[in-house]
Amino acid sequence: MKKKITPLLLCLSLAGVSFAGADQIVLKNGDRITGTVISAEKGLLTLKTDYAEKIELKTDAVQRIETEQPVDVRLEGGEILTGPLQGDVDALQVTAGDARGAADVEWAKVASINVEPPPPWTWDGKVFLGAFAQSGNTDRTSVNFGADATRRSLKDRYNLTFLYNYAEEDGELTTRDIYGALKYDYFFTEKFYGYLSVELLKDKFKDLNLRTIVGPGVGYQVWEDDIKALAFEAGVAYFSEDNIDGEDDQWMTARLGMKFRYKLSDYATFSNNLTVYPSLEQGGEFTSRNEADLTTTIAGPWSLRLANVWEHDSDPAEEVKKDDSKTSLNLQYSF
Repeated sequence: MKKKITPLLLCLSLAGVSFAGADQIVLKNGDRITGTVISAEKGLLTLKTDYAEKIELKTDAVQRIETEQPVDVRLEGGEILTGPLQGDVDALQVTAGDARGAADVEWAKVASINVEPPPPWTWDGKVFLGAFAQSGNTDRTSVNFGADATRRSLKDRYNLTFLYNYAEEDGELTTRDIYGALKYDYFFTEKFYGYLSVELLKDKFKDLNLRTIVGPGVGYQVWEDDIKALAFEAGVAYFSEDNIDGEDDQWMTARLGMKFRYKLSDYATFSNNLTVYPSLEQGGEFTSRNEADLTTTIAGPWSLRLANVWEHDSDPAEEVKKDDSKTSLNLQYSF
Protein backbone atom coordinates (compact mmCIF):
# COMPACT_ATOMS: atom_id res chain seq x y z
CA MET A 1 0.00 0.00 0.00
CA LYS A 2 1.49 3.36 -1.04
CA LYS A 3 1.68 6.17 1.46
CA LYS A 4 -0.11 9.33 0.55
CA ILE A 5 2.10 12.44 0.57
CA THR A 6 0.19 15.36 1.91
CA PRO A 7 1.06 18.99 0.96
CA LEU A 8 2.13 19.65 4.54
CA LEU A 9 4.52 16.68 4.51
CA LEU A 10 5.92 17.80 1.16
CA CYS A 11 6.60 21.32 2.48
CA LEU A 12 8.34 19.98 5.55
CA SER A 13 10.47 17.67 3.43
CA LEU A 14 11.51 20.49 1.12
CA ALA A 15 12.27 22.71 4.10
CA GLY A 16 14.47 20.00 5.55
CA VAL A 17 16.36 19.72 2.26
CA SER A 18 16.73 23.48 1.97
CA PHE A 19 17.90 24.15 5.52
CA ALA A 20 19.96 21.03 6.22
CA GLY A 21 23.63 21.91 6.49
CA ALA A 22 23.01 25.58 5.69
CA ASP A 23 23.49 28.76 7.68
CA GLN A 24 20.33 30.75 8.30
CA ILE A 25 19.85 34.49 8.59
CA VAL A 26 16.56 35.97 9.78
CA LEU A 27 16.09 39.66 9.14
CA LYS A 28 14.17 42.07 11.33
CA ASN A 29 11.45 42.32 8.67
CA GLY A 30 10.88 38.54 8.90
CA ASP A 31 12.73 37.48 5.72
CA ARG A 32 14.76 34.27 6.04
CA ILE A 33 17.87 33.62 3.93
CA THR A 34 19.86 30.39 3.81
CA GLY A 35 23.39 29.85 2.53
CA THR A 36 26.91 29.99 3.93
CA VAL A 37 28.22 32.92 5.94
CA ILE A 38 31.43 34.06 4.27
CA SER A 39 32.29 37.13 6.30
CA ALA A 40 31.02 40.18 8.15
CA GLU A 41 32.87 43.47 8.39
CA LYS A 42 32.20 47.22 8.40
CA GLY A 43 28.43 46.85 8.70
CA LEU A 44 27.98 44.24 5.95
CA LEU A 45 27.38 40.48 6.26
CA THR A 46 28.20 38.42 3.15
CA LEU A 47 26.59 35.05 2.32
CA LYS A 48 27.18 32.56 -0.48
CA THR A 49 24.14 30.77 -1.89
CA ASP A 50 23.52 28.10 -4.53
CA TYR A 51 20.84 30.11 -6.28
CA ALA A 52 22.38 33.58 -6.60
CA GLU A 53 25.58 35.60 -6.50
CA LYS A 54 27.02 36.57 -3.13
CA ILE A 55 24.50 38.46 -1.02
CA GLU A 56 25.45 41.40 1.18
CA LEU A 57 23.19 42.29 4.10
CA LYS A 58 23.38 45.23 6.48
CA THR A 59 24.34 43.84 9.88
CA ASP A 60 21.92 46.18 11.65
CA ALA A 61 19.06 44.53 9.69
CA VAL A 62 19.85 41.05 11.13
CA GLN A 63 17.57 39.65 13.83
CA ARG A 64 18.86 36.08 14.13
CA ILE A 65 21.87 34.15 12.83
CA GLU A 66 22.69 30.44 12.89
CA THR A 67 25.82 28.87 11.38
CA GLU A 68 26.30 25.13 10.96
CA GLN A 69 30.09 25.33 10.70
CA PRO A 70 32.46 27.14 13.09
CA VAL A 71 33.22 30.77 12.28
CA ASP A 72 35.87 33.14 13.63
CA VAL A 73 34.16 35.92 15.57
CA ARG A 74 36.46 38.86 16.36
CA LEU A 75 35.21 41.27 19.01
CA GLU A 76 36.03 44.99 19.13
CA GLY A 77 38.49 44.41 21.95
CA GLY A 78 40.51 42.04 19.74
CA GLU A 79 39.37 38.72 21.31
CA ILE A 80 38.61 35.97 18.77
CA LEU A 81 36.04 33.22 19.45
CA THR A 82 35.77 30.22 17.12
CA GLY A 83 32.69 28.03 16.88
CA PRO A 84 29.14 27.86 15.51
CA LEU A 85 27.27 31.13 16.05
CA GLN A 86 23.57 31.12 16.82
CA GLY A 87 20.78 33.06 18.48
CA ASP A 88 18.94 36.36 18.25
CA VAL A 89 21.15 39.45 18.08
CA ASP A 90 20.32 40.30 21.70
CA ALA A 91 21.18 36.75 22.87
CA LEU A 92 23.95 35.43 20.60
CA GLN A 93 26.19 32.56 21.58
CA VAL A 94 29.40 31.07 20.18
CA THR A 95 29.93 27.40 21.01
CA ALA A 96 33.69 27.62 21.39
CA GLY A 97 34.25 23.97 22.34
CA ASP A 98 33.61 21.45 25.10
CA ALA A 99 36.23 22.95 27.40
CA ARG A 100 34.83 26.46 27.26
CA GLY A 101 31.21 25.83 26.36
CA ALA A 102 28.96 28.52 24.94
CA ALA A 103 30.07 32.14 25.19
CA ASP A 104 27.60 35.02 25.12
CA VAL A 105 28.32 37.61 22.43
CA GLU A 106 26.94 41.11 21.99
CA TRP A 107 26.15 41.61 18.28
CA ALA A 108 26.98 45.32 18.57
CA LYS A 109 30.52 44.42 19.71
CA VAL A 110 31.27 41.99 16.86
CA ALA A 111 34.03 43.66 14.80
CA SER A 112 34.14 40.99 12.10
CA ILE A 113 33.40 37.37 11.19
CA ASN A 114 35.88 35.21 9.24
CA VAL A 115 38.14 38.19 8.55
CA GLU A 116 41.87 38.06 9.23
CA PRO A 117 42.71 40.64 11.91
CA PRO A 118 44.86 43.50 10.65
CA PRO A 119 48.56 43.37 11.56
CA PRO A 120 49.44 45.28 14.75
CA TRP A 121 51.40 47.78 12.63
CA THR A 122 52.72 48.27 9.12
CA TRP A 123 55.74 50.00 7.59
CA ASP A 124 55.87 51.72 4.23
CA GLY A 125 58.11 54.34 2.74
CA LYS A 126 60.45 55.38 -0.01
CA VAL A 127 64.06 56.42 -0.63
CA PHE A 128 65.08 58.46 -3.66
CA LEU A 129 68.21 59.83 -5.31
CA GLY A 130 68.86 62.33 -8.09
CA ALA A 131 72.11 63.69 -9.55
CA PHE A 132 73.28 65.93 -12.40
CA ALA A 133 76.73 66.71 -13.79
CA GLN A 134 77.89 69.00 -16.61
CA SER A 135 81.40 69.96 -17.76
CA GLY A 136 82.87 72.07 -20.51
CA ASN A 137 81.81 75.68 -20.91
CA THR A 138 80.03 75.35 -17.56
CA ASP A 139 80.96 73.02 -14.74
CA ARG A 140 77.80 72.18 -12.81
CA THR A 141 77.14 69.42 -10.29
CA SER A 142 74.06 68.73 -8.21
CA VAL A 143 72.80 65.91 -6.04
CA ASN A 144 69.74 65.42 -3.89
CA PHE A 145 68.48 62.46 -1.92
CA GLY A 146 65.87 61.79 0.71
CA ALA A 147 63.63 59.33 2.47
CA ASP A 148 60.12 59.16 3.83
CA ALA A 149 58.88 56.38 6.13
CA THR A 150 55.59 55.77 7.94
CA ARG A 151 54.77 53.31 10.70
CA ARG A 152 51.01 52.81 11.09
CA SER A 153 48.87 50.92 13.61
CA LEU A 154 45.17 51.07 14.37
CA LYS A 155 45.75 53.72 17.03
CA ASP A 156 48.78 55.75 16.00
CA ARG A 157 51.11 56.73 13.17
CA TYR A 158 54.76 57.82 13.01
CA ASN A 159 56.18 59.68 10.03
CA LEU A 160 59.84 60.48 9.36
CA THR A 161 61.03 62.70 6.48
CA PHE A 162 64.56 63.63 5.36
CA LEU A 163 65.74 65.68 2.36
CA TYR A 164 69.22 66.88 1.32
CA ASN A 165 70.11 69.18 -1.61
CA TYR A 166 73.60 70.15 -2.83
CA ALA A 167 74.76 71.99 -5.96
CA GLU A 168 77.78 73.91 -7.19
CA GLU A 169 78.57 75.73 -10.42
CA ASP A 170 82.07 76.55 -11.71
CA GLY A 171 83.47 75.55 -8.33
CA GLU A 172 81.16 77.85 -6.40
CA LEU A 173 78.60 76.45 -3.96
CA THR A 174 75.04 77.40 -4.99
CA THR A 175 72.80 75.11 -2.93
CA ARG A 176 73.18 73.28 0.36
CA ASP A 177 70.24 72.59 2.64
CA ILE A 178 69.01 69.82 4.92
CA TYR A 179 65.38 69.30 5.94
CA GLY A 180 64.06 66.83 8.47
CA ALA A 181 60.67 66.22 10.11
CA LEU A 182 59.27 63.83 12.70
CA LYS A 183 55.55 63.60 13.37
CA TYR A 184 53.43 61.46 15.70
CA ASP A 185 49.66 61.04 15.28
CA TYR A 186 47.35 59.41 17.83
CA PHE A 187 43.86 58.46 16.61
CA PHE A 188 41.08 59.16 19.10
CA THR A 189 38.58 57.80 16.56
CA GLU A 190 38.92 56.25 13.12
CA LYS A 191 39.31 59.70 11.54
CA PHE A 192 40.03 62.24 14.31
CA TYR A 193 43.56 62.40 15.74
CA GLY A 194 45.96 64.54 17.71
CA TYR A 195 49.57 65.12 16.67
CA LEU A 196 52.96 66.43 17.75
CA SER A 197 55.38 67.52 15.03
CA VAL A 198 59.01 68.64 14.85
CA GLU A 199 60.57 70.23 11.75
CA LEU A 200 64.21 71.21 11.24
CA LEU A 201 65.75 73.18 8.37
CA LYS A 202 69.38 74.16 7.76
CA ASP A 203 69.98 76.35 4.70
CA LYS A 204 73.16 78.38 4.10
CA PHE A 205 71.53 80.55 1.44
CA LYS A 206 68.61 81.50 3.70
CA ASP A 207 70.98 82.51 6.49
CA LEU A 208 69.62 79.61 8.56
CA ASN A 209 72.01 77.80 10.81
CA LEU A 210 68.92 75.99 12.12
CA ARG A 211 65.19 76.63 11.98
CA THR A 212 63.16 74.64 14.51
CA ILE A 213 59.36 74.31 14.52
CA VAL A 214 57.70 72.29 17.31
CA GLY A 215 54.03 72.06 18.21
CA PRO A 216 50.88 70.02 18.84
CA GLY A 217 47.54 70.05 17.08
CA VAL A 218 44.61 68.01 15.82
CA GLY A 219 43.77 66.50 12.45
CA TYR A 220 40.92 64.86 10.56
CA GLN A 221 41.54 62.00 8.10
CA VAL A 222 38.86 62.41 5.44
CA TRP A 223 40.13 59.52 3.26
CA GLU A 224 42.82 56.89 3.72
CA ASP A 225 42.93 53.89 1.38
CA ASP A 226 45.02 52.46 -1.45
CA ILE A 227 43.57 54.92 -4.00
CA LYS A 228 43.33 58.21 -2.16
CA ALA A 229 44.15 60.01 1.08
CA LEU A 230 43.15 63.43 2.37
CA ALA A 231 43.73 64.98 5.79
CA PHE A 232 43.44 68.46 7.31
CA GLU A 233 45.35 69.66 10.39
CA ALA A 234 45.36 72.69 12.69
CA GLY A 235 47.48 73.53 15.70
CA VAL A 236 50.03 75.87 17.24
CA ALA A 237 53.82 75.85 17.02
CA TYR A 238 56.93 77.38 18.54
CA PHE A 239 59.01 78.86 15.72
CA SER A 240 62.74 79.45 16.32
CA GLU A 241 65.44 80.65 13.91
CA ASP A 242 69.15 80.46 14.69
CA ASN A 243 70.62 82.62 11.92
CA ILE A 244 74.17 82.53 10.56
CA ASP A 245 74.65 86.29 10.28
CA GLY A 246 71.32 87.87 11.16
CA GLU A 247 69.76 88.24 14.59
CA ASP A 248 68.21 85.10 16.10
CA ASP A 249 64.46 85.16 16.62
CA GLN A 250 61.59 83.06 17.99
CA TRP A 251 57.82 83.46 18.04
CA MET A 252 54.50 81.56 18.25
CA THR A 253 52.54 80.64 15.15
CA ALA A 254 49.46 78.73 14.13
CA ARG A 255 49.98 75.60 12.02
CA LEU A 256 47.58 74.75 9.19
CA GLY A 257 48.18 71.67 7.08
CA MET A 258 46.71 69.66 4.22
CA LYS A 259 47.89 66.27 2.94
CA PHE A 260 46.58 64.80 -0.31
CA ARG A 261 47.38 61.66 -2.32
CA TYR A 262 45.62 60.18 -5.35
CA LYS A 263 46.43 57.16 -7.50
CA LEU A 264 45.87 58.40 -11.05
CA SER A 265 46.37 54.95 -12.60
CA ASP A 266 48.14 51.65 -11.94
CA TYR A 267 51.39 53.39 -12.87
CA ALA A 268 51.10 56.99 -11.60
CA THR A 269 50.43 58.60 -8.20
CA PHE A 270 50.26 62.28 -7.29
CA SER A 271 50.69 63.67 -3.77
CA ASN A 272 50.81 67.14 -2.25
CA ASN A 273 51.58 68.30 1.30
CA LEU A 274 51.00 71.94 2.22
CA THR A 275 51.84 73.52 5.59
CA VAL A 276 51.26 77.19 6.46
CA TYR A 277 52.52 78.96 9.60
CA PRO A 278 50.69 82.28 10.21
CA SER A 279 52.40 84.31 12.94
CA LEU A 280 50.33 84.83 16.09
CA GLU A 281 52.45 87.84 17.09
CA GLN A 282 52.86 89.76 13.82
CA GLY A 283 49.63 90.01 11.82
CA GLY A 284 50.00 89.24 8.12
CA GLU A 285 53.38 87.49 8.45
CA PHE A 286 53.63 83.79 7.62
CA THR A 287 55.86 81.07 6.22
CA SER A 288 54.75 78.10 4.16
CA ARG A 289 56.12 74.91 2.63
CA ASN A 290 54.51 72.93 -0.21
CA GLU A 291 55.83 69.53 -1.33
CA ALA A 292 54.36 68.01 -4.51
CA ASP A 293 55.47 64.91 -6.40
CA LEU A 294 54.35 62.71 -9.28
CA THR A 295 55.68 59.13 -9.35
CA THR A 296 55.49 56.75 -12.30
CA THR A 297 56.24 53.06 -11.90
CA ILE A 298 59.15 51.57 -13.84
CA ALA A 299 59.21 47.99 -12.56
CA GLY A 300 58.34 46.46 -9.21
CA PRO A 301 59.24 48.85 -6.37
CA TRP A 302 61.22 51.16 -8.69
CA SER A 303 59.76 54.38 -10.07
CA LEU A 304 60.64 57.84 -11.38
CA ARG A 305 59.78 60.75 -9.10
CA LEU A 306 59.26 64.32 -10.31
CA ALA A 307 59.13 66.56 -7.24
CA ASN A 308 58.88 70.23 -6.37
CA VAL A 309 59.41 71.94 -3.02
CA TRP A 310 58.20 75.52 -2.80
CA GLU A 311 58.86 77.63 0.30
CA HIS A 312 57.61 81.15 1.06
CA ASP A 313 58.63 83.56 3.80
CA SER A 314 56.71 86.83 3.97
CA ASP A 315 59.47 88.50 6.02
CA PRO A 316 62.85 86.95 5.08
CA ALA A 317 66.31 87.99 6.19
CA GLU A 318 68.11 90.73 4.28
CA GLU A 319 69.16 89.78 0.73
CA VAL A 320 67.02 86.62 0.93
CA LYS A 321 64.14 86.25 -1.52
CA LYS A 322 60.63 85.53 -0.28
CA ASP A 323 60.10 82.51 -2.56
CA ASP A 324 62.35 79.51 -3.04
CA SER A 325 61.49 76.63 -5.41
CA LYS A 326 63.40 73.41 -6.12
CA THR A 327 62.42 70.85 -8.79
CA SER A 328 64.12 67.47 -9.13
CA LEU A 329 63.85 64.18 -11.00
CA ASN A 330 64.76 61.14 -8.91
CA LEU A 331 65.00 57.40 -9.06
CA GLN A 332 62.82 56.10 -6.23
CA TYR A 333 62.59 52.77 -4.39
CA SER A 334 59.40 52.08 -2.42
CA PHE A 335 59.01 49.60 0.42
